[in-house]
Amino acid sequence: TFRDTVWIVAFCQRLCLDVFGMLEYLQTVLPPADGTFIDGFDRWMGAFTTDPEECQRLFESRIPVWLIWKPNCVPADMTVIKEVEV
Repeated sequence: TFRDTVWIVAFCQRLCLDVFGMLEYLQTVLPPADGTFIDGFDRWMGAFTTDPEECQRLFESRIPVWLIWKPNCVPADMTVIKEVEV
């Protein structure tokens, strides 16, 4: 039926995206984090998180990351590059 065809096409598209994503992941070599700042990969979208430890891990992996916190929860010694109102 048409419904089954749509489901099969969607499944094949998802499978192809999974395969291409895995191939991209396996071919991209990331050097170990050494604490210095290195520009992130421009083809990676990034992540949003509310967990500071996860934010640090993503940052050290050179993945763009946005830490979502209420302004009164941000420590005074934290460097804020740009504050965005949501």
